[in-house]
Amino acid sequence: MPRRNETNPTGSLEKLVSGLPTAEYTMNVTVIYDSAQTHKWAGEVYQKVEKVLGAKSVRGSWWNIADMLQPGVLAGAVSTAIHSDMIVIAVSASEGLPLPFYFWVNAWLPHRLQAPGALVALLGSPLLHHSESGRLRRYLRAVARRSRMDLLVSEHQEELVARTVLP
Repeated sequence: MPRRNETNPTGSLEKLVSGLPTAEYTMNVTVIYDSAQTHKWAGEVYQKVEKVLGAKSVRGSWWNIADMLQPGVLAGAVSTAIHSDMIVIAVSASEGLPLPFYFWVNAWLPHRLQAPGALVALLGSPLLHHSESGRLRRYLRAVARRSRMDLLVSEHQEELVARTVLP
C-alpha cells in the first residue's frame, strides 16, 4: 500500500479502509485524544470506519493522553498501538504535546508488528501561524514513515467557548 500524506483524510479514509480484506477480518484501531472535543473528532473517524467495514469488524481502544501519566494506562496504550491497523491521534494542539505522548510513541514505534497501516492525525488548527507551525505535523510524518503507515492529516478549528466575566 503506498504511503499517503493528505490534508483531508475523509475521502482517502474510505478508500484506504475499503481496500482491506473483509471476510472475518477485524481492524484494530487505537485512538489517542486530549479533550472532549478531540474525542468527538476521533469518534467521527471511527464511525466512518465502522460504516465501511461493519461494526463487528472494528475493535477500538481509546486513550486519553492525560491518563498516560499512569504506568498501567501507558502500557495498555503501547500494547494496543503495537497491534493496531490504524492509529488515530486527535489533539487540540498543532505544535507540541505533553511528554507522555512522546513516551507512548517511542515505546510502540520500534515494536509495531502490523504493516501496512494508517496513522490518522486530527490536529487543532492554530489561529495564528508562526515560525514553529507544522512541528507536530513533521514529527507525525516521521513516525508514519518509520512505522510504514499511511499518514492522513486533517486540521480542525476548535469550537470557541464564549466566556462571561461576572463583576
